[in-house]
Amino acid sequence: MRKTIFNRSTIIGGYAALIIFTLAAYSNGQDSRSGNVKTSLRPVRVIGAGTTVSPAGSSLSRNNDGIFFTLHSSGLPPGHAVTAWLAVFNNPENCATRPCTPADFANPDVNGTLLNTGGQIIGLDGTATYGAFRAVGDVTGARPGVGTGNGLVDPGSAEIHIVLRSHGPAVLGDPTVLGQQLSIFGGGCTAMNMCMNLQTSIHQR
Repeated sequence: MRKTIFNRSTIIGGYAALIIFTLAAYSNGQDSRSGNVKTSLRPVRVIGAGTTVSPAGSSLSRNNDGIFFTLHSSGLPPGHAVTAWLAVFNNPENCATRPCTPADFANPDVNGTLLNTGGQIIGLDGTATYGAFRAVGDVTGARPGVGTGNGLVDPGSAEIHIVLRSHGPAVLGDPTVLGQQLSIFGGGCTAMNMCMNLQTSIHQR
């Protein structure tokens, strides 16, 4: 019996040591130029109402190379084309309020950029998951005329808003319009089809 207990304890202790070793190796294995990864978890809220969406949430990880986010949400309009945007405020200390708002893009000292990170057609259950990596200086999908357009400058100090935007019912019969709905801020927006920012998740430094 003692031998059995000893063997089980040894195995459990070995697993614990392996986990600790793996975590330490991962941390030490980070490129010294990249810095340690810092991750924040935030709720998703309805824009305007401020109510928390459930089940929903986002995770954002940062190091010196850039940021990586994932966001899962619910309560989205089925059949709509919904895009995910990163509102990057590189110098949030210069924003008029905290957290920053879209009005702060007009202040060049904030050094902001609005970046598209993809879109999808929402299914019948109203849920969606988005995710993307954005490297420092990458301005792919930047909305023209908004902010300075410099992209992400300093991941460690930037304030990041993940915004979900509806472009109305997906126009499945027109691939050109559908492509615009899934990639351009004003894609598919007309007087008869009003686009709307639906939800946001804010990661302050």
